[in-house]
Amino acid sequence: MAAIGQIRKHSGLLIVIIGVALAAFVLGDFLKPSNKNQRLYVGEVAGEEISSEVFNIRVEERIQATKNQRQNENLSQDDIFQIRQAVWNDMVNEILLSHQYEKLGLAVTSDELTDQIVGDDPHQYVKQSFTDPNSGAFDPAVVVNFLQNLENADPEMRKRYLSLETMVKDDLRKTKYQNLLTKAWFMPTAFAKLDYENINSTADIVYTATMFSTVADTAVTVTDDDLKKYYDENKAQYKQEASRTIDYVVFPVQPSADDRKEIAEQVNELYAEFKNVNDNTTFVNSSSDTRIDTTYKKQAELPARVANQLMEAEIGSIVGPYIESDVYYMSKILDRAERSDSLKMSQLLISYATAPAAAGISDRTEQRARTLVDSLKNVLQKNPGKFEEIAVQFSDYPSAAEDKGDLGWVIDGNAGMSNFYNNGKNMKVNEVAEMTTALGYHLIKLTEKTDPLMKVKLATLTRNIIPSDLTYQQNYMKANTFAGENNTRAKFDTAVINQGLNKRTAERLNESSNRIAGVESARQLVHWAYNENTEVGSVSNVFEDNNQFIVATLTTIREKGNTPLEDIKEQIRPLVMNRKKADLLAKRISDLNAQGIEQIASQMNQKVDSATVSFASRNLPGFGSEYELIGTIFALEPGKVSEPIKGNNAVFVVKVNKVTEANPTDDYKATADMLERRFTSRVTNSYMNVLKDQVEINDNRLMIY
Repeated sequence: MAAIGQIRKHSGLLIVIIGVALAAFVLGDFLKPSNKNQRLYVGEVAGEEISSEVFNIRVEERIQATKNQRQNENLSQDDIFQIRQAVWNDMVNEILLSHQYEKLGLAVTSDELTDQIVGDDPHQYVKQSFTDPNSGAFDPAVVVNFLQNLENADPEMRKRYLSLETMVKDDLRKTKYQNLLTKAWFMPTAFAKLDYENINSTADIVYTATMFSTVADTAVTVTDDDLKKYYDENKAQYKQEASRTIDYVVFPVQPSADDRKEIAEQVNELYAEFKNVNDNTTFVNSSSDTRIDTTYKKQAELPARVANQLMEAEIGSIVGPYIESDVYYMSKILDRAERSDSLKMSQLLISYATAPAAAGISDRTEQRARTLVDSLKNVLQKNPGKFEEIAVQFSDYPSAAEDKGDLGWVIDGNAGMSNFYNNGKNMKVNEVAEMTTALGYHLIKLTEKTDPLMKVKLATLTRNIIPSDLTYQQNYMKANTFAGENNTRAKFDTAVINQGLNKRTAERLNESSNRIAGVESARQLVHWAYNENTEVGSVSNVFEDNNQFIVATLTTIREKGNTPLEDIKEQIRPLVMNRKKADLLAKRISDLNAQGIEQIASQMNQKVDSATVSFASRNLPGFGSEYELIGTIFALEPGKVSEPIKGNNAVFVVKVNKVTEANPTDDYKATADMLERRFTSRVTNSYMNVLKDQVEINDNRLMIY
């Protein structure tokens, strides 16, 4: 309702914006050379195209499944974007793995699939799909019963089951493939022995260290040639993905004083109508920005500022209008009653073949079901204590054998259980009654109830305080004027300062970025930033983003590959400076011609320390990562003072006093097992990336979404 109202209010502006966008789209496609109907394909993996149609079907299926899982029909744009990402990743993985399966001849036999569906230990997907949501119990008999009646199930149910089978089959093949990767090797005893010795052999050392920080920065000179040399030697460490950086300003659209006055007048008119309306549901649903909610509310669930009024006002009267967070509210009191928050109930189901939603549950006739219900009701009304026993014996509900008909606590206001609550709210504890649903006849028993509370039933009408079409147009013109007059980055930055605007920055946006601070529809800015006609310094047209307009400028383009030296000069300068300091300190120490560590430490104004390290160590206490130093230590001759050793943070001089070899052992199984687990984990987590690196993957989604 609110969305439709918003569209109506800004229809004039929308027509202008849509017209410009369509013209740009048509002209853009007309002027651009043909490129293999890229919009028909979202991408290509190892020469296999992923069609937009198939991709969109998969996305829609995932969206619907997510809505069902969350029991919410409204997903955010970010939710939908993340679903698209997940579907893309799944489809890429499926193509890559299918090629591997075909090469290796990997398949899942009918017997294997049957065992995973109805065997002694079914697949986790089967257990999840057939676990009773109320009791949390899985009953294999339910699966068997379902399969026996699959032909009679509705087409959607059959489709969902076939999808489940496909998921199980895919997971089995994937497990086989992973097992081939992780089991196709062994750990030689010699390797396990070497690792054992590296971990358990230690060296007792004394050393002196002179930190790079003891040398003033002015004592060394770093030239461009030095920076380039370091960059060339370490270029592999400075890889980057394609990215863009933009600056942008936001022009928020807020309701003006005139807008507020006009909406207040509309609300007063609605109030006058609301007082005399008889069909409150129709009136609210047709006039309000939110649909009616007539569940009973206790005082703690009502807005604090009007809770007392709502609990005390006369039936038929209206509380409000009042404003909360730029929304008008007015609530008509429909009813007030004492109701329990929760009812603890049990139920048993007697179904029949023609019940609307009972396909495959029972083949009895409705008359036989009616006779059985009457008979059981007579027994239970005389002896309610036999309810559990009779539920286990006679109930057609799948989980009855496990939960004995226990429904647990039925909450007041739970839409899915409202039928049970409404039938049970006036029952006495241990009373047995009958109710009917689309599944058939139910016998219900109230076993416990919470103390009743006074609750109120309301019809609440809301009206959002939103900007008018005129206000939208005025703000659009302000943003459009800014973009038109400041069409270079220099002008953009100057205007931001002169107009006192808040400039924001979005750093390193990649092609799949979906989030920009303060922006709801970030993808339109990402599309613009990656457009082939957008250059560094370009200023965008106006973007509409919910209740605001945005103008952006592109500040940086980074292409995939090695980061240019100019971009990281200042990042690597301290590293090069430390190299030069290390050379300087090493020469000073060598020039001392000292006779021992103590003398070197004294002349360098340092102290002598001791430590025990293993070859597998990466850190030296107090100095952090010094793996090259530790590797050198185990190559030193015991008792001999080393030459200066250049570390990551200091220059060291070391003497090994003693090397303690690992205790000998004939059993390296524990070490081998540890290495195997480590390897298996690495393979499992990385093999898909390896497969992706070996093929060409073209992702065209940026041009579509």
